[in-house]
Amino acid sequence: MVVSVVAAVGQGVGLLLLVPLLDVAGVSRTASSTGLTRRVFADAGLSLTIESMLVVYVLVIAVVATLNAYQTVQVSRYRLTFVDSLRVRLYAAVAAAEWRHLLSQRQSDLLSVLTVNVGVVYQGTSALLSLATSAFIIAAQILVALRLSPSITGLAVVTGLALTALVWPLVAYSRRLGRALIASNRDVLATVTGFLDGLKLAKVHGMEAGHLADFTESIRRSRTAQIDFARASSAASAVQLSVTALLLAVLVDVALVDLHVPLAQLLVLALIFSRLVPRISSTQQNIQLIAQAVPAMNELMEVIAGCESAAEALPADPPPRGDRMMIRSGVELDSVHFAYPNFGEDGPEALRGVSLDITARRTTALVGPSGAGKTTIADLVVGLLNPTAGTVRVDGRPLTRDDRGAWRASVGMAPQDPFLFHDSVRANLRWARPDAGDEELWASLGSAAATDLVKRLPDGLDTIVGDRGTRLSGGERQRIALARALLREPELLVLDEATSSLDTEHELAIRRALARLHGQMTILVIAHRLSTVRHADAIVVVDGGRVVETGTWNELAERGGGRLQSLIAAGTIS
Repeated sequence: MVVSVVAAVGQGVGLLLLVPLLDVAGVSRTASSTGLTRRVFADAGLSLTIESMLVVYVLVIAVVATLNAYQTVQVSRYRLTFVDSLRVRLYAAVAAAEWRHLLSQRQSDLLSVLTVNVGVVYQGTSALLSLATSAFIIAAQILVALRLSPSITGLAVVTGLALTALVWPLVAYSRRLGRALIASNRDVLATVTGFLDGLKLAKVHGMEAGHLADFTESIRRSRTAQIDFARASSAASAVQLSVTALLLAVLVDVALVDLHVPLAQLLVLALIFSRLVPRISSTQQNIQLIAQAVPAMNELMEVIAGCESAAEALPADPPPRGDRMMIRSGVELDSVHFAYPNFGEDGPEALRGVSLDITARRTTALVGPSGAGKTTIADLVVGLLNPTAGTVRVDGRPLTRDDRGAWRASVGMAPQDPFLFHDSVRANLRWARPDAGDEELWASLGSAAATDLVKRLPDGLDTIVGDRGTRLSGGERQRIALARALLREPELLVLDEATSSLDTEHELAIRRALARLHGQMTILVIAHRLSTVRHADAIVVVDGGRVVETGTWNELAERGGGRLQSLIAAGTIS
């Protein structure tokens, strides 16, 4: 702002120098301004000549140009720093939010805020900083114009304010268009995300045309919103330019015929007003851009506030391995209830009064039909979710918010749908443990029956697995994900259908690896295969959000009319 003021004053001084310069050149005579300039030059030890005035004029303009260049760099730095800080704050808020809160958000909406909204806010920030700069320049030039002719300048200012009032309703209209544009861009992103996620299925079922129709409609709505904004902006500019041209014509006529303004002053006034016209037009456009950005900023701040209000009390950095929570007796769920937020407060509960024990250094298997609540139990055990009622205990101690960082550092998880980054096998493994050496990587691959798999890849550990691991088969992705979980040397290993995509040979290899780990870590397995759960120390049968049976394989198999037997008979467990 200080640089803007100095640069604006410099521009004003440069404009004021034009009047005595024209007088000395013989264009006209304005004794007051020439006399003042002569005294200033005399005080500086300079004679008032065309050459000396041109030198001073060039120096003033050079200083102004240097200040403007410096200001441009600083404004860019401030703008980028501000927008980047918003982006980082939003990213951090999403990363720190509780999993339950994130489950209530649509992923494409979060992506839209991180990309589209931030882009619109960037434009609005640029417009705001440009508006501030223009305000100083306009003020300086109006002061110069007042110095030359108060009456002409007063008439111009009054007319300009009336013109601003005339186009001001377009600002409110631009704000409404901003909300529509954000919504349409969000729909476009949601359509694209859904299409890419379901691309394989869409091609198999021949749904490309339907996806294309949805995408085309989303694009049409976005295009309409952008055209409406362009129409509003151009209409405001057209009105301003037309009325301003009429105003200049009237001012020149009044200045020459009625007020008899000297020619030198009139020329400088004309130059000032000709500079002000595009500056005022740009100001109006900046105001409209700011109005368009306000809804995007509001939505962005709402997302940040929502995520920050649901933030977990996690440490800034992962705790050292020595600070991890150890499991000595086991993990216990005591009368746990849970309902997902997207169903509302009165929605059905995913878990209803679940109580079970996961004994330390033993393997516990969760079985049951789809939707029974097995994955929800696993998410509660690892601390991703908080029970809406009941308690999760580790070694008899309730798992609290303050414990989550240390507890999760003790957990390794291989989910049913493993996610791999578009990076090398080595990078995907080290994501779980950045300090791991190649020897440890190969050891974890061996435990996951993935050694031969990686050795067969073109570049071994340096092979790029593709986006979401698409260059690997489903079973290969699951083995890499399992190796990544084992690399953490977890106290608790959670396998959520981690062997569902494996063939019999590789499943047998993994079961043998897990058998070697028996007694070294606590293992929680979710599976539909008899071969996977048969040798578990305890089997927990879940149905309808409740625990309906618990026992060893032999105990449950010998129990007549048991739920496990009915699941086997129905083919739910095979």
